[in-house]
Amino acid sequence: MDVIGVVRTILIDLCVVCSCLILSGCSWIYDNHYCCEINEEEGSFDVFSDWHECPDADPAGMAYMFFPVSGGEPWRFDFPKKDGGPLMLPDGVFHVLSFNDDTSRVLFGSEGDYSKFYCYCRETGLYNGLLTAGPGEVIGAAVTEEGEKVMEAPDEMWGECVEWFSLEASGVELRRKEDDPEISYSDRILFIYPHLLTPRYSYVVSDISNLSGVARMCASLSGMSPSLELATEEPSGEHVTLPLAAERSGEGEVSGSIYTFGPAADEDTAHKLTLYFWLVDGNKFKYEFDVSRQILEAPDKMDVILKVGGIELPESGPPAGDGAFDVTVDGWNTYIIDINS
Repeated sequence: MDVIGVVRTILIDLCVVCSCLILSGCSWIYDNHYCCEINEEEGSFDVFSDWHECPDADPAGMAYMFFPVSGGEPWRFDFPKKDGGPLMLPDGVFHVLSFNDDTSRVLFGSEGDYSKFYCYCRETGLYNGLLTAGPGEVIGAAVTEEGEKVMEAPDEMWGECVEWFSLEASGVELRRKEDDPEISYSDRILFIYPHLLTPRYSYVVSDISNLSGVARMCASLSGMSPSLELATEEPSGEHVTLPLAAERSGEGEVSGSIYTFGPAADEDTAHKLTLYFWLVDGNKFKYEFDVSRQILEAPDKMDVILKVGGIELPESGPPAGDGAFDVTVDGWNTYIIDINS
């Protein structure tokens, strides 16, 4: 055996051991003896991620999940960094999901079912966009006045699904999407082409008066999806509100951005960008903008930029009391600004 062959064999052995440990330590539990009994000549193959669609992505690790079409528990392999490598898997036909495994806010549901596997985030408080909020701290109501739950925004996610993948002694056959043609390769290798799964939403609010009198501020965006189905890459679930940070980005200007699972599937859902300002004197002002049209007509659905403006904040009086602010108390001065007229 040449040097390359020896190195590849060592890598495969390490991959098998690591995969067995990973699988035995989470919800996809396999018997380690069965896992490691796979014949090396029949079970080894390579998976690699081609990042040409998002070359700047730099995840700390990637997960590759293989769901047997005939049924049974999925196989999961986690590789550090972004490129993949050799692994051991029994020959057969699978559905495949791949996604970065370095997210901290994203949770997963229906992990054992390819068609139902989805990701979501925890419930949180409406004002958690405040930059002073500490880790795990929940500030504000968990449900808005309109009845929407408030959920955390997801981390940036990349990945791809492969609808049908057949690993055979002579090579592989695959179909990436349900209506795509089948492709055959004589090499036992699977290329994954990750792309962005979580659309980025940015906003800019200009022409704001008297920002110097603002002690704290944050924002929220309503009508968004709480979850994403990985097999279809479609948003799902009832519409929710996401809290956002708000930072001064220029003279009389505030901006912020988050990653999302996209707008709620119901096209009739309104999307409101709301700005919350706590003045130094203790007064509170809330400004609402209907940005539904901007979201619907956004030229790039994966990079949505919302632009509004025209907030006339009053001048702040002297500091109230000891300077402490109770952000949970009601008493907002609310203004609805029509940007479509």
